[in-house]
Amino acid sequence: MRAVLVIAFATGCTTLGSMPTTTGISAVPAGRTGVELQAGLIPVYRLSSAASGDNRHGASTQQLSGLIDPDTLLGVPGLFVAGRVGGGKKADTTVEPMLGYRRSMGDLSIAGIAFGTRARGSEKMASYEAIRAGGELVVDALLVAIGGWGEIHVQGALSGTYVSATGTYCVDDAGVGIDCADDGSSRSVDGELAGLYSAATFTMALDILRRRPQPFHGVRIGLMFAAGHMPHLVDGNQRKGDVYLTGGLSVTVGLGASQ
Repeated sequence: MRAVLVIAFATGCTTLGSMPTTTGISAVPAGRTGVELQAGLIPVYRLSSAASGDNRHGASTQQLSGLIDPDTLLGVPGLFVAGRVGGGKKADTTVEPMLGYRRSMGDLSIAGIAFGTRARGSEKMASYEAIRAGGELVVDALLVAIGGWGEIHVQGALSGTYVSATGTYCVDDAGVGIDCADDGSSRSVDGELAGLYSAATFTMALDILRRRPQPFHGVRIGLMFAAGHMPHLVDGNQRKGDVYLTGGLSVTVGLGASQ
């Protein structure tokens, strides 16, 4: 699947093109019909950072997501549909659908998730358009139960996202991305990239009141640490990619049918 991405960023304040390292979804199925609502700061790299000089690094950005788990209603327990909205800026907001399957085997849970979207944005006379598509494999393990109200989990996720990109941004004499000057004096270039970019995310999570039979399915607070591979552009031309590190934090609330 082809992804079209435009790079429009600078070493200064221009920050566009957030590419998440993870979906942020728990691999633990609800075990009953319900929904999960999540808000948080999700680990990402930005295409703007890919075009910069020494500032090629990860970041985190605001994300809201929702998940519907039909459980036995469709005859396929574990199947879910989800969606997320992220980017952190009105000019760079992306809506992305997701489809996945979760299954528990005692204290161990696994999930497979597919996602894809088209994105575009502009800021400070820089702009981008993008399509990305990928998948994520997630494994969650229960470490310890805390009385009858809490559980500590560890979760690992591996993702691969194919991105193909084209765009316009301003550069200095060395071909490094900069903020475009308001008077139009900056030199602009058209850039493009394409590639499969991998990431790994580790999450320490506290689940509160997950196993109670009431319609309230509990709360998960997750602290995320991520590492991945990101693209690199010089003067609009793709170079060898870079490794980045970043982190995030999420809060997920589950609601739905009683057990």
